[in-house]
Amino acid sequence: MTTTKTRAEAAEKTRARLIDAATELFAREGLGGPSLDAICKHAGFTRGAFYVHFSSRDDLIVAVVEKIMGGFIDAILMAGEAGADLATIVRTFAIAVKSGAFPFRGEVRPHQILEACARSPELHATYLELIEQARARLAITARRGQEAGTVRADLDADAVAQLLLALVLGTEIATELDVPHDAGAVAENVLRMLAPVSPPVSP
Repeated sequence: MTTTKTRAEAAEKTRARLIDAATELFAREGLGGPSLDAICKHAGFTRGAFYVHFSSRDDLIVAVVEKIMGGFIDAILMAGEAGADLATIVRTFAIAVKSGAFPFRGEVRPHQILEACARSPELHATYLELIEQARARLAITARRGQEAGTVRADLDADAVAQLLLALVLGTEIATELDVPHDAGAVAENVLRMLAPVSPPVSP
């Protein structure tokens, strides 16, 4: 039992090191840059070890994208799932944009991922699945906000989630193209649009 567990842990560490090595090289050279031999060498393994964990280069790219996007989505949305509201999520995202943590600075750029999606149906499906998971989690947080009275009750929670996803994807494009934008100001205006309107005070 212990031996089986130890082998499983060792295999997981090997897989993680290959993903980390690929992430580093892809960030420097692009998704089509480094060879499998270069990735394996950077990780400290042989091609034989690679094929134990991945069936192809595309399979590795899928794992890298899952790590990068999944990690970022979790970092942003976990704040909401810990009991915070949409305001916390939106402001956390704005901070990530202003700090350069989004869109994945120092790692694979979003346009590289989209280009790879056009070539790989498997990666395209994974990308869409991650987006759908984010949308569903945002919708849950929006509904919770409506129940708590912090989000307008007349809005459709799924539409709110789609709006916030559009904000994220639009920010990706603006950042990639160096379009000037103020993430903090945009975030605060979005929150004002989502906030319940206070009834007018009677004279």
